[in-house]
Amino acid sequence: MIRSFGDEGPRISCLMVTADRRKLAERSVNSFLSQEYPNRELVIVDDGEQDYSPILAAIPPERLIHHRLVKEPGRTLGDLRNLSLDVARGSLLAQWDDDDWFDPERLSRQFATLGGKAACWTVATIVHLDDPAWLERPYIGYIQGGAPSTILHVRDDGIRYPSERKGEDSTYRDTWARRGAAVMGREWSALLIRCFHGSNTWERDHFTRRVALRPRDIVEWNIRKLFGTTDRYSQFRLTPRQQASFDAFFAQSRALGIF
Repeated sequence: MIRSFGDEGPRISCLMVTADRRKLAERSVNSFLSQEYPNRELVIVDDGEQDYSPILAAIPPERLIHHRLVKEPGRTLGDLRNLSLDVARGSLLAQWDDDDWFDPERLSRQFATLGGKAACWTVATIVHLDDPAWLERPYIGYIQGGAPSTILHVRDDGIRYPSERKGEDSTYRDTWARRGAAVMGREWSALLIRCFHGSNTWERDHFTRRVALRPRDIVEWNIRKLFGTTDRYSQFRLTPRQQASFDAFFAQSRALGIF
């Protein structure tokens, strides 16, 4: 569904860094188009060779910045994210990774939560593994300090990503935490689905260890594995709201042939 654009509220720039992931990026672009929040733009920093124009055709030109550049071996993911900060026009900015799925309420809910804080993110996300044993087994995945891929923050040109190839967004989140952040609880984990697809920046273990990250979850997970009752593990129990988000993600991913 393509939802209308408008000028109500501050402009939110959704920042995507991508390269040669057109099929995955199409799902992320569709998530942008389906957002309820009207005053939004998509900012794409692209150092790949694939032609993204077919998947961007539905975005009004005034709502899109597609900044293409030649890939340079020494340029890091942090460098590319900083470039997206530079070319964005919004007074609020949201990380919008090309391989994630975003619920239509993501921007509107986070904007409502932000209030007078400098930044906002969720403590957890839904995690999906593109693996036969896990394909229809999503779980709530916590990240120590909160999920950096869900950050929404005010514009501050003095805060930059470190020039790192991975982990740059966690360092960036920690800087914003010192400015003051509104952290959204487990019930809002449905706003973003993090996807392991095999060509991620992080290896598979980065995702699978989210199954049991907190001490109490580690205890429960190990006990359930011992007794063969992992199907009743608490992190597999989605609320109806979370299940609805996962079902929408799953259907869209299937329709695009992603898995």
